Amino acid sequence: MSQRMAHELGHLVLHSNTLGSDDLEAEANAFAAEFLMPAELVRPSLRNLKLGRLLDLKREYGVSMQALVERAYQLDLLSPTQRTSTYKLLSAKGWRTREPGSDEIAPEVTALAQAIGQSLSSRGLSPAEVASIAGFSDARHNSLFLPIGLRAV
Repeated sequence: MSQRMAHELGHLVLHSNTLGSDDLEAEANAFAAEFLMPAELVRPSLRNLKLGRLLDLKREYGVSMQALVERAYQLDLLSPTQRTSTYKLLSAKGWRTREPGSDEIAPEVTALAQAIGQSLSSRGLSPAEVASIAGFSDARHNSLFLPIGLRAV
């Protein structure tokens, strides 16, 4: 599952029936981080994190190098100074905008979400109703649960 999909799943799980906290994006990011890089599994790999290890971990976990840096920071395995230093190294290599190895990770096809959207639409639900069921504030924000070719109105 991609980082984006895990983030959106976090919104659906955490926020579809409640208002949540003041920082819904941070909650969805935390959910995605734990979902894709469970602390107990990733912690040993993130100890003494070096730039050269990031590409291997990216391939293993299927997340960006920056997500791995953030996860190490969240788990108190990188100090604020080490985090900043790592980001400066990534920037110097041009990896903040284009990470190596990204073309090796197969793009995710979101067939299930589109099938759900298709099923709901075929039952006569409008894009606004589909968005509401999926937990989106309005149909313009729902890019996941719409069948191919159907545009939100």
